[in-house]
Amino acid sequence: MLTFRDYLDYANKYVRLAEKNLKDKTPSNEWLLIPATILAWTAIESFVNNRLDDYKFLPDDIFELHEKAFLTEKKIRFVDRGTKIGQFELEGKEYKRLEDKIFFLMAKFSSKPDKDIKGKKLWQDFEKFKETRDSLVHPRRGKRVSLNIDAVRKYIETSKEIIQLISTHIWNKQIDF
Repeated sequence: MLTFRDYLDYANKYVRLAEKNLKDKTPSNEWLLIPATILAWTAIESFVNNRLDDYKFLPDDIFELHEKAFLTEKKIRFVDRGTKIGQFELEGKEYKRLEDKIFFLMAKFSSKPDKDIKGKKLWQDFEKFKETRDSLVHPRRGKRVSLNIDAVRKYIETSKEIIQLISTHIWNKQIDF
């Protein structure tokens, strides 16, 4: 199983290859920068999704039903027939945005919640990173994504900083990369 560190390592390998090609005067490096960007984003998703998985296996009475639904990415349904009539249960899938998962983890498990995270430079960098990633994996005709080595290095650094932010809020611990 790949870890968030593996995804970051692979992203860095693509960037190093792009740097080598640049030195060797290879005309185009964008084909290397696209997977590097996507892998850096996947590192955050891997870290966040695995934290949510860790918590979803805790005893049910620790979480409210809506929190359990969020952790397991399921819908809450009101039961209107059968032996559970009048109760709520979880069903199906209801995918959550990565940023919502981050907010949930930090709000629920942090000893020092950051109420102004969206106003910080790191979050602005995250939003720019997300916009680029979304443009790459959901391409639209007429919308060109321009990548360069410095921008992708910044995305990799943003990925590390977001992971670090979550780690320090949840465990009050720095992560080694």
